[in-house]
Amino acid sequence: MKRVILIFTCLFSAVLSQARIITVDDDDPADFNNIQAAIDDANDGDIILVADGNYTGDGNRDINFWGKAITLRSENGPEKCIIDCQGSEAQPHQGFLFLHNGEDSNSVLDGFTIRNGYHPVSGGGIVCSSVSPTIRNCIITNNRAGDDGGGIMCHVASPTILNCIITKNIAEVWEGGGIRCRGCTGAILDNCLITENSARFGGGIGSSGDNFTGFGDIIVTNCTFSANSAKYGGAIHVRDGSKPSMLNCILWGDTAMYGPEIALGGSFPVPFLYVSFSDVQGGEANVCCYGDLYWGLGNIEADPCFADPCDGDFHLKSQAGRWDATEGRWMKDEVTSPCIDAGDPSSPIGYEPFPNGGIINMGAYGGTAEASKSYFGEPVCETIVAGDINGDCKVDFKDFAFMAFHWLEEK
Repeated sequence: MKRVILIFTCLFSAVLSQARIITVDDDDPADFNNIQAAIDDANDGDIILVADGNYTGDGNRDINFWGKAITLRSENGPEKCIIDCQGSEAQPHQGFLFLHNGEDSNSVLDGFTIRNGYHPVSGGGIVCSSVSPTIRNCIITNNRAGDDGGGIMCHVASPTILNCIITKNIAEVWEGGGIRCRGCTGAILDNCLITENSARFGGGIGSSGDNFTGFGDIIVTNCTFSANSAKYGGAIHVRDGSKPSMLNCILWGDTAMYGPEIALGGSFPVPFLYVSFSDVQGGEANVCCYGDLYWGLGNIEADPCFADPCDGDFHLKSQAGRWDATEGRWMKDEVTSPCIDAGDPSSPIGYEPFPNGGIINMGAYGGTAEASKSYFGEPVCETIVAGDINGDCKVDFKDFAFMAFHWLEEK
């Protein structure tokens, strides 16, 4: 038996040792000079590192993972690594294609800007069909689709989309300016910023069921929606039996003729939307038009006090400190957002910096290292006191309660 275990261990180690780091650079020496060639050469477990640059043309658009469990990652983040699809009506091109090839969470797209994609039907920037890849740390911007999913189209798919900016995408005729989810059971959208997208239904997100494969859902957590526009549902439109949920989100400053933030409708079966611990402009009374709406605990309708929404800065103002990415430092404001420490108390606070109130913030930066700091009505304690979890310079029962509540949480 020991010999069998030893042989298995050796074989497993040999498989791991075969994983490679493959490099891509369009104008300097590297393993490959285009992304598709690197993917074609890769095997499961490989990591493809893409150097800074503006990647265009064949091999750097309409990119297909071919079902491989690989990580495609930029070296220095999406601002410096751009996939410019250069798509148009005359020459349609998209960014990435995850199409019926079995990609799962081990197929990872990490740290790219995907822009200027166009498809006459659906998915200007990214298409996911019957797959469940991981898409994280990406900027999906200025993409268009003739019908659905200006930025991302998901059909009977369950992608995990993390820490992405989805902005200025258009679904020209129909649904889901930012993201279109059709029959997407178990899709996850977490810590994302969805702004300035437009469509007829669901400027930010259009979610619907699928007649052949089920009704689907999408779980939206700690996301911020703003400046999206539509005829129905500026931030999100839900129809045809879809059952999405929203938790710890901010929906503010979106516009639509019917349901500036949220609209429900469509044909049978009736759609369902669950909203809790979220800041929704206009509140429940401003939701249109028909469907089952569960207005859960903790929802508010108060100005979230964005830092500078006109310039794309949706961090929350705080008298204790908010992160200014342009300056690269913490800034103090004259007001504090009501969305700070207003999320679900059972949600892990993750990487929120000190001082925090032991409760996650609403919005795209909640639970991250860029979460705005908690303000307790007096100058922030500048001294780190052992055991002082909430940063009020005292060790008391509040600190014990925060610690006990989050004991052994995984995140």
